[in-house]
Amino acid sequence: MEQLHTNDLFMNSGKKLREQLVENFQKIQAAYNDFQNQIDAVSDRLDKLDAEKATHDDVEELRGEMYQIRDNWNDRASHIALGTDIETTKAVVEQILQEKGLI
Repeated sequence: MEQLHTNDLFMNSGKKLREQLVENFQKIQAAYNDFQNQIDAVSDRLDKLDAEKATHDDVEELRGEMYQIRDNWNDRASHIALGTDIETTKAVVEQILQEKGLI
């Protein structure tokens, strides 16, 4: 997922802050859409297997994959909302260090 505005939120201008928040929500929506597309693809595969009389193990394996994708999305969304997403935090720290010329 693209980097979200976190520590660089521009608090001195309501317009700039709104723009940054809109960007954040658009990035979160794009990530959500990606996860939803993955879930839809697995669901389609489940339907196809079911229609082809797949074995119970085949269906359960795909169902487990679908649940894992869902759980990954929920975990990632929770971490982003709490500000504890390691990838996002690392990207923000690196950006700040680059801006200060330290890396």
